[in-house]
Amino acid sequence: MSNFTDFFPAASGGGGGAIPKYEEFTSSGTFTPSQALIDAGGRVAYFIVGGGEKGQTYDGRKIGGAGGQVKMGYATLTSTTGCTVTIGAGGSSTSGEDGGASSVAFSSAGGTDITANGGSGEARPSNGSNYGGWQYTNNSLYHAASASPGILGYGGGGAGYENSSIYSPGVYTGLANTGQGSAYNRSAGSGFVRITWFE
Repeated sequence: MSNFTDFFPAASGGGGGAIPKYEEFTSSGTFTPSQALIDAGGRVAYFIVGGGEKGQTYDGRKIGGAGGQVKMGYATLTSTTGCTVTIGAGGSSTSGEDGGASSVAFSSAGGTDITANGGSGEARPSNGSNYGGWQYTNNSLYHAASASPGILGYGGGGAGYENSSIYSPGVYTGLANTGQGSAYNRSAGSGFVRITWFE
């Protein structure tokens, strides 16, 4: 197992002077590495979530939208050049609209670009990392098939039925900046980016 200081060399510096930093994006913008970050080794951790898919109907069934893809990892940067951050929109207009991809262009500062795809394919996992639930009929009762819970609350699949809290599995309306898929006729959650580092 790797040591924490393998990823963040400054954490082992003399006098314990490393200071944890993070920046979160709920809308598109620019991440600009500080010189102190580069001097400490340029290592950053990223958490990137694509936008969720809007639920839809198909063959008489209501289908929860797929959650956006969630990507976590590390990048090593070598310069203080700004990196474009794109936040994917959640599907909100047409039924079954795919979520938009979220990304960070780390290559601008010497790293590798990272993209988390938006949710698509509703109950059938496709670009999205998490599927939505199905609504079906049994003796005139509606049921919401379980939807994927996502990762740490992000990128969960939408519920198959949106009208009653009785049918609890999944998400009805995708909460903002969670990348959650939505139930039929509800807007899905937009994406999210968090970058963490020490300096």
